[in-house]
Amino acid sequence: MEHPVLHNHVSLAVLPLQVLATDTTVEIFCQGLVMDLITDLSRFRSIHLIAHDTTKGFQPTTPSDSPTLEALNLDYVVKGLARHIKDKLIFNLQLVNVRQNRLVWAEKFTGGFDELFQIQEEVAEKIVVSLQRFVDHDVLHDTHTKPLTSLGAYECWLRGYQELKKGTFEADEQARTYFQQAIDLDPHYPRAYTGMSLSFFNEWSCQLWSRWEISQTGAFEWAQKALELDEWDHVSNAILGRLHLFNGAYEIAEHYLRKSLRINPNDAETLIVIAVGFTYLGYLKEAHSLYERARRLNPVRSFAQTGSFILFEMGEIEAASALAEKHNVGSGWVDFPAYQAAAFYLQGDLEQMQGQWDAYLDSFSEKINGGQRADSQTALRWMMDVNPYRATTQLQPFWEYMSEADLATLPTATPEEASVSNRFTQQAGLWTVAYDGTVVQLPDRKGYHDLARLLAQPNTPIHCTALMGAAVLEKGEAVFDDHAKAAYQQRIRTLQEDIAEAEARHDSERLATLQEEYEQVLDHLTQAVGKGGQTRKIAGSVEKSRSAVTWRIRSAIKKIADAHPALATHLKAAIKTGVFCEYAPEHRTNWEV
Repeated sequence: MEHPVLHNHVSLAVLPLQVLATDTTVEIFCQGLVMDLITDLSRFRSIHLIAHDTTKGFQPTTPSDSPTLEALNLDYVVKGLARHIKDKLIFNLQLVNVRQNRLVWAEKFTGGFDELFQIQEEVAEKIVVSLQRFVDHDVLHDTHTKPLTSLGAYECWLRGYQELKKGTFEADEQARTYFQQAIDLDPHYPRAYTGMSLSFFNEWSCQLWSRWEISQTGAFEWAQKALELDEWDHVSNAILGRLHLFNGAYEIAEHYLRKSLRINPNDAETLIVIAVGFTYLGYLKEAHSLYERARRLNPVRSFAQTGSFILFEMGEIEAASALAEKHNVGSGWVDFPAYQAAAFYLQGDLEQMQGQWDAYLDSFSEKINGGQRADSQTALRWMMDVNPYRATTQLQPFWEYMSEADLATLPTATPEEASVSNRFTQQAGLWTVAYDGTVVQLPDRKGYHDLARLLAQPNTPIHCTALMGAAVLEKGEAVFDDHAKAAYQQRIRTLQEDIAEAEARHDSERLATLQEEYEQVLDHLTQAVGKGGQTRKIAGSVEKSRSAVTWRIRSAIKKIADAHPALATHLKAAIKTGVFCEYAPEHRTNWEV
């Protein structure tokens, strides 16, 4: 009698293969086969895949022999044995019903190394067919199909992925050498580009501040290249969503995060990225649900830092503190101790609040402020500026308290101290420009207004027509007006509520219709708005604006060179002109504008 599955998904683990071969290459490809099977199968919504990190330490024995596996409450496991005889790979694989301790199917797959991809596809297909009665068919078209690639590129990708899992800066750099080799061997292999993006994303998301701009740009550009080759790459979609979020483009960020979730709802690491993004966007219940799902998929990882962050923003302050304390959370996010300080403040424990705030100042001084001791006001301002909340945050009362406390005790800067900070400000027709300890005053020029705007938004491309002003766009037309834009945003909110209701009622037919419309609305809104959510405009004067703005900026820098050569040299290297203009300094440089 077939064992009934009482929940709305099938829980499945792919165990490490037992390898009977001395060739290390066989071991590497077996690891790759297991990871690829997990990736393929996880894209089916009703297959609840246990993460590779959770099962990689298990020996390939009978599932009932392992109490740890029993604790995972599995329905099925895939296990097997791999041999290498002459030039042939031989895989004996089994799908086992764990609850009945019954063999569902067993099969032998044979082929050479150059047939590995075909073997992989056959194994995935066999598993899906065997579980077909439990698998819903709302998988996006062709998302389970991987483009074939050369064997050498695949091997380089596997080795690079192994390096990424070490989680160090040196390992990320080594991983990039493998991914670049894969690209050199096969320029059309999307996973290599995704790996490159991940290597930079790891550094950026861990707030390695000395490489913030480099890592952010690298993650963004490589993710875009990956999606050009494979638009259904859930990892690159999630990375782009997180990056757009920190640039303040909230609708675009949500578009990519939700697309990633639809493509693959079972990748624990990516779910955590999406959960953090949803928290910043204000979808707190949904974020917590994703966090809990990630924990179930990968019980080896607690993800306690993310869980504490979400609970804090949900207003469950004591639970957030307890979770952080239970798992001894203290590394990772630079400002996580500041969140703990805020939690203690909201609980009225000022002593522990101060202890956590001091820990944050230590972390901020070491990782953000170049090893120099930072004052509380500087560290507070950084925290307020860097976290991309779309709306309110539970941090607000704490921020107000710390601002008032520090303003009362912070020493007032003397004129000499103030003069050495970087400034580019205008008053009474004169520009006061300070850089590298030198202060000069300059008469007004149009190009200085352009420079001030660029300096105020570092590493943010600004369209030349935006710098020129509305007068240049007299013949231009908005893609849609503000009224239409507001209507689209309202429709998005309504669809989100309807989707949540359909999911709660398990109405799969209505859910599919709503999700399709939601995707179309978000796609249109994404195409119609630019960076920061501004409505795109179609203008006939773009080339004229580009030429005029470029001339204005270059002329302004030449004038600055007469009075302040060091600043002119800095601006020449950091300012990019064209259709999009951008201030992108090699090292982070703060300006008062």
